Amino acid sequence: MIRFCPNCETERGLHEILCQGKIGESDCGWNLTTLPTRPSGWRPNQPPAAVQNQNAMQQCPNGHPLSVGDLLCAVCGADLNDASASSTPTETEEVTIIEGWRLGRRLPSDSKVRERFLTVHDESGDLGVLTLYNSGSEPDPTVYEVLKLLSIDHVPRIMATGRWQDQAFEVSEELTGGTLADLGLLPNDAATLSRIVDEVARSLHSFSEHGLRHRDLRPGAIVVRSRDPLDLVVTSFGSARLSDFDLDIVSPLETNKYTAPEAIAGGVAAASDWWSLGMILLEQITRGACFEGVNEQAFLIHVMTNGPPIPTDIEPRFALLLRGLLARDRSERWSWHEVKQWLDGEDVSAPDSVTIEQPAVGSGRSINLGGRNYVSPTSFALAAADPDVWNEARDKLLKGAITTWAEEANLDSRILAGLRQLRLFEDVSDDFRLSLALKILNPSMPLTCRGDTRWKRSNVQPTNSQE
Repeated sequence: MIRFCPNCETERGLHEILCQGKIGESDCGWNLTTLPTRPSGWRPNQPPAAVQNQNAMQQCPNGHPLSVGDLLCAVCGADLNDASASSTPTETEEVTIIEGWRLGRRLPSDSKVRERFLTVHDESGDLGVLTLYNSGSEPDPTVYEVLKLLSIDHVPRIMATGRWQDQAFEVSEELTGGTLADLGLLPNDAATLSRIVDEVARSLHSFSEHGLRHRDLRPGAIVVRSRDPLDLVVTSFGSARLSDFDLDIVSPLETNKYTAPEAIAGGVAAASDWWSLGMILLEQITRGACFEGVNEQAFLIHVMTNGPPIPTDIEPRFALLLRGLLARDRSERWSWHEVKQWLDGEDVSAPDSVTIEQPAVGSGRSINLGGRNYVSPTSFALAAADPDVWNEARDKLLKGAITTWAEEANLDSRILAGLRQLRLFEDVSDDFRLSLALKILNPSMPLTCRGDTRWKRSNVQPTNSQE
């Protein structure tokens, strides 16, 4: 018997808790404990095919139903003459119907664990969006009971839930305005930004009143119901959980640049969703510059170590908001009470931006890594965590180059002592040895292996060969 990892798509032994497979050169690390056991050779069903082309002109290119003689779609305005000219009626594909819901066009998605389709119900003609989750990546069924209690001002109407070929699915109302990610960067004015804050914050407040943690708040999970006035709805509850506790230990299904520090480390709190709102606003306020050209894993490590890169040249009112929402200490982080005061123009305090004190760099002697010279031990540690230079940094540690640099640069005696003690460690992998060295050089960093903060037994135990 095996467990099938939906992330790296490999068979895993029952002894594995976190997947020890590989995705490219990176470790997978998927939590296998929630997955069912399968016979060896089992594979998940293939994704459903799109609707047959013989039905193509019964629906517009976006999946909306048509009547005989229609030239334009009454829902989205698509030109049916253009659609007809571009279609290829000689091709046929299998029709997929899930409990009466006929799948149409597959919607764009950057998720590894779910797919989304436009859908129409064969009998009622209701339109919706069907989300199909990978086996082993399904949402908590109790979340849907809570969603039914929430106002549709904050969430889409859930029309159906169930299972199809061992995969969970849900159907929610179709909202045609796209997502906040589709809109891109909105006008950088106080009224627009305040509107985003008000819309999303009211949703998060509603969630917290029912013990709901979204855990995956990002621009792609915020759907636009209308643009003028801007009306936003929070969707994508596949990672959501219910909890009455301040902090739960639950591994996230996926991490991204909007994920809170405690969530990256495996903790989930109501405060985590407010952090995600802060990162969404930071992206809007900086016009995307805060994420431009960054490696996502390296960015997450930097945020966990130094805090988020809040600009110093933005309007003080919004700088205050970002400091409140992006406080690394979740007990100091803003939630609805403080955000409501901010929206109402009341005085409210926020933690100061935290600046990590850099250890003394001694003589200023540098060490080269990846073609760049580093003087500061904290800067070197952050750079060495990057998967692209990990092997080079590991070789330098094993050959004593890092310890020699620390000695010649007259670094803090505690750093030197820590690096020297690493030579005494037995029965640990060289990767783990480097991870400890980086933690010694930069104590604010999370324990990291090849840019990944999700640790597993295979990272610690020695192997016969290192990559």
